[in-house]
Amino acid sequence: MDMLKTYTLLVLFSILALSAEIEYSYVPKKVYEKQVFPITFLSLEKVFGQISFTFPNKSPILKNAVVIQNGNKTFYTFYFKTTKNPFIIPYVLVNINGKIVELKGISIDVEPLPQKRDFCGVIASGLKIKSTQASIYDEKSNLVALLIEAYDANLEDIYIKDAIKDGIENIKRDGSRVEGNYYIVLPADQKILKFSYFDTIKSSFIEKKIVINIDDGSVAAQTDLNPRDDKFELLKKYTLLFIIVLFVLLFIWKRDIFYLIIALSFSIVLLMLYIPLSKICVKPNSPIYIIPTFNSTISGYTDHKVVTAELAKRGDYHKIEYKKGVIGWIKDEDICKE
Repeated sequence: MDMLKTYTLLVLFSILALSAEIEYSYVPKKVYEKQVFPITFLSLEKVFGQISFTFPNKSPILKNAVVIQNGNKTFYTFYFKTTKNPFIIPYVLVNINGKIVELKGISIDVEPLPQKRDFCGVIASGLKIKSTQASIYDEKSNLVALLIEAYDANLEDIYIKDAIKDGIENIKRDGSRVEGNYYIVLPADQKILKFSYFDTIKSSFIEKKIVINIDDGSVAAQTDLNPRDDKFELLKKYTLLFIIVLFVLLFIWKRDIFYLIIALSFSIVLLMLYIPLSKICVKPNSPIYIIPTFNSTISGYTDHKVVTAELAKRGDYHKIEYKKGVIGWIKDEDICKE
């Protein structure tokens, strides 16, 4: 019993002795629904060895703290996301080289944002569009892919009401910075994409406007890929046949091998244009990529097994027309045997 008392006193003494080594440096007084925000702890002395933080009922977005050293002071920042009002952490346990410090709990008021029709759902301390790519999605719609960079942001919640369909992928967080690829399918006649996010620094909605331009390369890559769908198919076919017959007759009349070579050349062109494209079998639930690169945006998924023409091949990617007017690239791994 005496040993137990002694051990208990030593633990309590250790906790009290270390209570001044770590403290809160920054806790926001209020946040908004679904906001990502920081909580920072300060160590007044350099910590040698291991230090870890335990939050009993909350999990930070990133497991490891962002650590900044300033002289003897060390700042440890964790990022959290609000779930309900109020945001409460009953206490925080800090383990410094096996010795535990318990910090008092946190309670932060959570407020709703005012309503705004074009609000995209993102709350951030800054947001910018790093790049834009627009391409034809199908006969009635275009696909716009945005590379977005933001800070203290819930980028995973982005949603634009104009979207026929949309999604975000490849979200990467590095401290307060977050980046992601957002794609949105819009009506083909929509030339401007507008949305707003809420800026926590300015405490106001900030509008973003993007002009949708489909360049010639994109149009060429997406349309008229199958000669059988060309509205001038018959004209081209009969023109080639006429030229072939003409040069065959000239060869018979003139007995000049030059005319026969010309006739054979146009015959090869005719065969190349009208040889059926090779078929390819695609597995169900296969991602369809906009371009044949590893970091390309996914424009959609096959909802069933499909056998279709292979329009082109580049490395491990195969170009297909999944549905009429819906063209994209699939990977080798998504090819099945018929």
